[in-house]
Amino acid sequence: MTFLNERPAVSVVIPAYNAASFIERTLDSVLAQTFEDYEIVVVDDGSTDGTRTVVDRYIADRKLRGMCLTQPNKRIAAARNAGMRAARAPIIALLDHDDIWLPEKLAKTMKAFAEHPEAGLVGHHIVMVRAGRQMRIFRKGPAGERMYERLLLEGNAVSPSAASFKKDLALSIGGFREEERFNTVEDYDFWLRLSKVCLFYFIDEVLSQYTVVDGGASRKIEYHHQNLETLLQEHFASHFGSEPKFWDRLRMRRRMSAVYRSAAGALIESSAPPEVRKEYVVKMLREFPFDVWNLGRTAHYLATAAAEKIIARSP
Repeated sequence: MTFLNERPAVSVVIPAYNAASFIERTLDSVLAQTFEDYEIVVVDDGSTDGTRTVVDRYIADRKLRGMCLTQPNKRIAAARNAGMRAARAPIIALLDHDDIWLPEKLAKTMKAFAEHPEAGLVGHHIVMVRAGRQMRIFRKGPAGERMYERLLLEGNAVSPSAASFKKDLALSIGGFREEERFNTVEDYDFWLRLSKVCLFYFIDEVLSQYTVVDGGASRKIEYHHQNLETLLQEHFASHFGSEPKFWDRLRMRRRMSAVYRSAAGALIESSAPPEVRKEYVVKMLREFPFDVWNLGRTAHYLATAAAEKIIARSP
């Protein structure tokens, strides 16, 4: 493709870290888009494997409109912010370095922005892939009134590689927060804050996919969920105040129990130490004991523990 220097309609922002062996696949999915009025902004976040060389060669060989920035390793929030600041388009479309888009992703996203000018963010569904096999579709959204409370109390309804938003609004709220306590949950925090200043719109289609790797270490699972707990407590205090009403306290406890339930499930699957799994199951039940999903997770935990004891006793 050959472009003039006019302002593109959308900037594809790709944070990348040690992605030399697989980022061409991600870039191929951008090149395959039916909507062509875009630029690519890759931010090499301190890679040591030659990621920038791969990206620069890819952009030059295909005569794409784009650039690869480099910075010391500052993690994904800082990389996304650097990409947004450098972007020339009014719309930012995020794409993580190991995810891919379906060919109609940008065309349908930009059509949605045109038809819903009141929307500051357009999202869609995303499919999870493990070892080349589609495992599960995560249905994002829906949009609606009181979007901030829905995100806060019902969970994250947006995925980075399935979200595009207006650059000016993103910058107006300060972009992604880069502090350590928001690491791994910086996107959720960003959607929460963005929902306060604009409306969201969701396309009822799968337009991207992301790849998961088996075997998350228990310490990483705990780290993520501890940061998620910190994030929610901060937003709870800001939104509900120091003396929330009874119903609000109940909703907050139910939401926090869902965090502990998620952690317990991930820890069980990762074969974490029994005492760590038990800790999160107890936290879950302490917060909201009568939720049917919590009772199901407890049964899962007890069954797994019993099976492990039987195996341990086997000759």
